[in-house]
Amino acid sequence: MIFLSVTYAKDANGVLRYNFGPLNGENGWRRLNVLTTRARKSMRVFSSMKGDEINPVHATSQGPQLLRDFLLYAERGFLNSTVASAAAETESPFEREVYTELTRRAVKLQPQVGVAGYRIDFGVFDDALPGRYLCGIECDGASYHSSETARDRDRLRQQVLEARGWTIHRLWSTDWFKDRQGQVERLLALIEQTRDKTHEEQTAEEEARVRLAALEQEERVENGTLLLESVEPLPTQPLVQAQVYEFAATPMLYAGQDFNTAPTSFIDKAISDVVRVESPLHFTDLAARVVARWDYDRVGPKMMRLIKAVTEEKQRRGEAEIRGDFIFAAGSEIGVRVRSRADTKIPPERIAPEEYGEAVLMVLRFGDGLDRATLINKVRALFGFGQSGQTLKGLIGAAIEGLIAEQVIGEGGAGIKLRQSA
Repeated sequence: MIFLSVTYAKDANGVLRYNFGPLNGENGWRRLNVLTTRARKSMRVFSSMKGDEINPVHATSQGPQLLRDFLLYAERGFLNSTVASAAAETESPFEREVYTELTRRAVKLQPQVGVAGYRIDFGVFDDALPGRYLCGIECDGASYHSSETARDRDRLRQQVLEARGWTIHRLWSTDWFKDRQGQVERLLALIEQTRDKTHEEQTAEEEARVRLAALEQEERVENGTLLLESVEPLPTQPLVQAQVYEFAATPMLYAGQDFNTAPTSFIDKAISDVVRVESPLHFTDLAARVVARWDYDRVGPKMMRLIKAVTEEKQRRGEAEIRGDFIFAAGSEIGVRVRSRADTKIPPERIAPEEYGEAVLMVLRFGDGLDRATLINKVRALFGFGQSGQTLKGLIGAAIEGLIAEQVIGEGGAGIKLRQSA
């Protein structure tokens, strides 16, 4: 049995300085590997910080990133390693070899990136803009050989992907098996060329925006509007805002009475009042509001079963709709409101997936072409959460993937955008 003490932590000002000593070295991950794989029976981990406090974007090497994964595993009991899960998503041994060789050389890859009904074998992340893809790598693997015709495999597929902003580099298995090292060097050179070209284009776009802003300012000065704006500035409001979360009233109408023997009509009326105001909401929140009318501050298993049974009966009558652990008012397919959870103590997992999806669309309607990390942060801010923990990132990410699968939005080299049909 091994007892492991992790003493890295935030300083007195609450800032994590990412000074992980030998773990920051090129082979720091090897030290961590040795340390975490030597227990024969069990391991107990004592840590001054949680894995979520390490932002992989700020980590300078693989060591801190793997420390983050290990702490999350120690805390939650399941492995959520990006490297492990990504390698498992490859479709063939050939692709796994390519993934291993490139990641060993610090190239960050995401296998099986879905675009417009196709899947690119590897998306290459842009180090300068975390969450955004720099280019794609196509192997003549399973997706290539499953195409019905050569036209689908080559010209048409390439045209579709490039029309959506992707820069595609191809890798042939025959070349790989004949000269692996040469092909690795060729891919690294192509990725570097794409990176330079992309950054040059971004710099040019930024310079153009600055010049345009300067011209607009000069025009306002000439028209005399700049002076007016400086005297009476307009209040600045965010372009997109969520509604304030409204809680249903919970008058203690039946205080002192036993909830478990209450008439079903009373419970039915309480559910209707709550759903009408807070739909969609989680069963946990629904139950808490309902039993509050009986002056209960806790919901027991028997109470929960009774509330679910009454809610299911309301669904049969067409007065409510149950989707998983969430309850919707009848006719809510028209649209879902996006509401801020700031100061509500409602955790991310008690927000309906449909509300996350609508929040993603709200953000993109006011400016698309966002990389995934930026989009997740904007949605997180829309809901009023101060930090993007793994749970919240996963829920927003699932909503993004769902919208991509439904072809409501698309993801390419220019970021995530609304599709024209949306």
